[in-house]
Amino acid sequence: MERKLAILSIVVALIHFSGETWWHLLYGQFLPMLIVDYIAVALLLFAGIRSLQSGGAIGLLCGAWGFEFCLNYRTLFWRVEVWLAGDASPQIAAEVTVLGVLLIFALAVFLTTLYLCNKQVSAA
Repeated sequence: MERKLAILSIVVALIHFSGETWWHLLYGQFLPMLIVDYIAVALLLFAGIRSLQSGGAIGLLCGAWGFEFCLNYRTLFWRVEVWLAGDASPQIAAEVTVLGVLLIFALAVFLTTLYLCNKQVSAA
């Protein structure tokens, strides 16, 4: 299971990097916001690669997915706040939908890695 999660992490990291870079080039964004996304990408890549190399890196995957989940949570509700205030463009309304789906996905993977990490610690 860890190997599948490692591969998933690498794939998601590459998609996140591509999507975030495309979005930045198309619309621009405050540089620190782009950098925090790249930190999430780096964590997912590092954890995924390390897990594939040696196995037993479920804790790294858990940490990377925990960061990804928190980043998605903050990003989603930043836009929801604008949307609820009635100041949302059609672009932001679309982002709310996409980010909502990504948040649920990130939560599912984070909880899976958390379960596996806890199971590994309990077995030791």
